Amino acid sequence: MVRIAVDATQAPHRDGYRLHVRKDGIELAGASPAGGFYGLQTLAQLQALDWGSGVGIPPKAAATRRPTDLAESPHAGNVCTVRCCTITDWPDFATRGLLHDITRGKVPTLETLKQLVDRLAFLKINQIQLYMEHAFVFSFDPDICGPVDGLTPDEIHELDVYCRQRFIELVPALATFGHMGRVLSMPRYRHLAEIEASKSWSEMSWPERMRGQTLDCMNPESQRLVDRMWSDILEAFSAPVVNICGDEPWDLGQGKNRGRLDNARKGEAYVAQLCRTHDFCARRGRKTQFWSDVLRNYPHLLHRLPADSTLLHWGYDDESDYEATATFVAAGLPTFVCPGTSGWKRILNAVELAERNIHTFAMAGRDHGATGLVNTDWGDQGHFNLLACSWHGIALGAAAGWTADHPVGNDFDACAGPLIFGTMDLAGPRLLRKVSRIGERCETWRLLWMPLHAVSTDTTLPSSEAVHEAREHSAAFLRWLGQTQATAGGDTRDLAELSVAAQFMDLFTEKIRLVHAVSGGTGDALSHRDACRDLAERMDQSAGAYSACWLARNKETGLDDIRRALSAIAEDLRDHG
Repeated sequence: MVRIAVDATQAPHRDGYRLHVRKDGIELAGASPAGGFYGLQTLAQLQALDWGSGVGIPPKAAATRRPTDLAESPHAGNVCTVRCCTITDWPDFATRGLLHDITRGKVPTLETLKQLVDRLAFLKINQIQLYMEHAFVFSFDPDICGPVDGLTPDEIHELDVYCRQRFIELVPALATFGHMGRVLSMPRYRHLAEIEASKSWSEMSWPERMRGQTLDCMNPESQRLVDRMWSDILEAFSAPVVNICGDEPWDLGQGKNRGRLDNARKGEAYVAQLCRTHDFCARRGRKTQFWSDVLRNYPHLLHRLPADSTLLHWGYDDESDYEATATFVAAGLPTFVCPGTSGWKRILNAVELAERNIHTFAMAGRDHGATGLVNTDWGDQGHFNLLACSWHGIALGAAAGWTADHPVGNDFDACAGPLIFGTMDLAGPRLLRKVSRIGERCETWRLLWMPLHAVSTDTTLPSSEAVHEAREHSAAFLRWLGQTQATAGGDTRDLAELSVAAQFMDLFTEKIRLVHAVSGGTGDALSHRDACRDLAERMDQSAGAYSACWLARNKETGLDDIRRALSAIAEDLRDHG
């Protein structure tokens, strides 16, 4: 028997709970309905892992266990056993979120987003942000995005209800300052850019799209466009908070306003634009969030920011300014720390780089008084990186959001493995770590799609030794995945995506091996030509498998860009063959 109650005295945080598993039944008391829900997730984790430090079960929890005693609990229509224990638990961060990029290539289907929400709820995430630049069907201008290319208001409404039923806020993250390349490249809006686009969106390369266009914040007409975009978004989303972004306005003061905005005035103009957008949203009952990268340069202007706004302090590598968290908190700003899964511009996420980044940011956030941790999963340069490859980082971000000093390394892999691979076999997580390490040295997807002659002079080109090691690891990972897929049941899309990523890691290492062979003058011209032709053929074959993975979870929009890139890689190889 399972008895559930709401009792605010059971934990020092509203999201906390007390779980007592005995041989004769289970008692769960949540400090709030949400706390009760998170206690149920812990129970589900215990059932899935047959005890252990399951994902999200922090070492600070007051827990006792008698490993030889088992209790019975109904789960999914069956009776499962759970080891007896008592857990009193609560999170280190009130807000525990994931930002998911839906605009730089892949636009997930509604079914995929619901599945993502279910898994995030299991991990006790309570906020999901959908990052958009243009991937939403705006009523004021349907030419920005059609229903087959973005999410519709009806889809958002349905997802919003689905999230709220799982104690998750669905938050829009809409770029309306920098990163407005698609919108501001349209002829009717080009005059609103600080530096006007000279190409259409379809003509731009991925790096050009990533840089995007920056809004001319000194033009009153620009704010009217921003207001219209946010008006449509606020109609679709019900969350009391929105992310107005504001990051990386690369062209600010570099074009039309070069003579008006010196460095000091840039900061003032930037803050004024944030406040205008904040005020528009505030009049409609919403609080705002925005990124930290520009504001780091103007600490003397922090006092001008709206007091009820939240600053999102981000950084994604070992050089990130983690300690700046203290500066923002000391300025009186509610602050979230925002690490990343390190998948963007890569074939396979750099697992250990992401792990260091997430763990260090979580610790800095807890120590300096941040109130939230929002992990980020971006899709730069076409969003080649597949969702399954990010699950290790997503799960760790959720665990660190609950307990900042959650164990990492092999200890974390032991509890994350079942979530990612559907098996307790630790060989999978260990191989994932090994094959992903080369991604710390270079952006593997970027080097894969670049022409051979450009790759040979790239400053991040990995060494022959690193390539040989990665090649061995990717082959071993592929073999393990093949064995696991053969015995897996249920939804195997994660394993399929990981297998395709491993295939492309193998293709990547072969391409870099060829670059080293040609530049080093090893081998003969005939063997090089044969190797290039063989690799081109394998690239064509793998492109089909990649397309199948994309279409299994996402709308078709953006896939043609990837297909063209893969075809260009194969053609470049044949030209050298």
